Amino acid sequence: MDLNDAYAVKTPQDSRKLYAEWAATYDETFVKANAYIYPRTIAEHFDRHIPTTQIDTVVDIGCGTGVVGRHLSTLRPQMVIDGFDISPEMLTQASGLKRPDGSLVYRDLIEVDLTQALPDRVYDSMISAGTFTHGHLGPKTLVSLIDRVRIGGWLVIGINAVHFSSQGFAATLASATTSKTISEPTFTDVQIYGPTSPHFGDLARIATFQRTA
Repeated sequence: MDLNDAYAVKTPQDSRKLYAEWAATYDETFVKANAYIYPRTIAEHFDRHIPTTQIDTVVDIGCGTGVVGRHLSTLRPQMVIDGFDISPEMLTQASGLKRPDGSLVYRDLIEVDLTQALPDRVYDSMISAGTFTHGHLGPKTLVSLIDRVRIGGWLVIGINAVHFSSQGFAATLASATTSKTISEPTFTDVQIYGPTSPHFGDLARIATFQRTA
C-alpha cells in the first residue's frame, strides 16, 4: 500500500477498507518511508499562530494513527486533544500514544464518517492534515465542520494545494468569509514531504481562520 492507494479512495467504504489493512504498518511504510513532515509542520504552525489563552481543547480531524496529535501534544502539553477518524483500526493505533509525562495524547478517539452526522461536541480549535485532498471529503464536508468549533475559536486546516481551487475549497472559504461565518483566512503553503522523499515538492495550503458566527 502506498500514496497511490490513498489517492484512489473515492468513498467512505474505500477509506475503511484501505486503512483497516494499512493501520498497523502506516507509520513505518508511509510516514517514515516517505519523510512525511506535514503533521509536524501543521502542529508547529498551530503552535505559532493560535493563541495559548482560552484555547484549551482541539479536535484533530482525520487523525489516523495520531501523528499530528503526537507532535501537538509536545508543543501544547496542557491541551486536551480529541481525534475523529473513519477507521477504527487507525484509532486503535492512536489510542496507545503517550505524552512525555506518560499521559495519553488523546482524551477521546471517535469513529466518525465526516460525510454523515457529526458528534455533538464543540471545541476551542480544530486541526487537520492530509484529510482534504481530492477524494470524497470535499469543501461541503469542511463547511459542515466549522460549527464543531465555538464562535471565536480557531481552525487550522490543511488542504492539498493542487486541489485547493479545482475542487472548490477556495470558493467555499471565500463564500464563508463573505457570509461572515469565518474570518478572512490566511494561507500558508508548506511541503508535505521532506527533501529525501520521492514526493518532495508536493504542497499543502494551510488555511488559518476563526469561526465568527
